[in-house]
Amino acid sequence: MDSGTELAIRAIIRALFQSGAINRQQVQGIMGALKEAAGGAQDNRDSETAKELAALSKHIHLDTAVPPSSD
Repeated sequence: MDSGTELAIRAIIRALFQSGAINRQQVQGIMGALKEAAGGAQDNRDSETAKELAALSKHIHLDTAVPPSSD
């Protein structure tokens, strides 16, 4: 994923969260889905994609201050 795509995704999620269009649980769901996708990429031996998806989840956490789900 190029940096422009990552920044756009982060900006959209941050704006939706800050405007109240999505809530804390929905942000946690997005981060969880990204981590699951990263695991799937790792299972398919695509470590670069796995790293990018995990980093995107981490950056969303930093952008929104929403902690990852404890599930």
